[in-house]
Amino acid sequence: MGMERAFQEFCKHGYKPDLVLFNSMLSIFAKNKMYDRAHEMLRLIRESGLQPDLVTYNSLMDMYARGGECWKGEEILKGIQKSGGKPDLVSYNTVIKGFCRQGLMQEAIRTLSEMTISGIRPCIVTYNTFVAGYSGQGMFSEVEEVIGYMIQHDCRPNELTYKIVVDGYCKGKKYKEAMDFVSNITEMDKSFDDQSLRRLTFRIREHMEL
Repeated sequence: MGMERAFQEFCKHGYKPDLVLFNSMLSIFAKNKMYDRAHEMLRLIRESGLQPDLVTYNSLMDMYARGGECWKGEEILKGIQKSGGKPDLVSYNTVIKGFCRQGLMQEAIRTLSEMTISGIRPCIVTYNTFVAGYSGQGMFSEVEEVIGYMIQHDCRPNELTYKIVVDGYCKGKKYKEAMDFVSNITEMDKSFDDQSLRRLTFRIREHMEL
């Protein structure tokens, strides 16, 4: 990895990395699920006399979410809270993502509730994560509830929202249901444009040809 070599050269020449550089390296390792190197970066941060910050912990939570270890991500979230820190939207979204990827929708809902109680509002990323989680479980009634809630609460679904649903139907070979869903989008979401609808229809046809 080019960044890793550059980091090693930086340290070899006697320069002392700051927290921003450490966090950049840790983020790279976390996104690639390189557990040992990410943990090594965390150790180096502490040995350098620096304190891990929310960016550090968010990267670690992301690594666990990507790696299917959602409970470890939640442990970090709880640790931040117990130490008097304040998780941000990224923190909560990451833990929700971890639960949704494992199909643990009740745990994801619980985390969402904790987030809103703490005063943080869900964003399009939060809702799309739930849409992906429910779609992956074939829970399309719940998907439509989430989309309806988004529209009612001024968080307009984007094209990605609908792509996720279409892909969920197509994954289960439910092509007719996917077409019906696309046909009904404008009834739910008056602001969705015709060009986006055509792209979704084309996406379904692509799935059918695979």
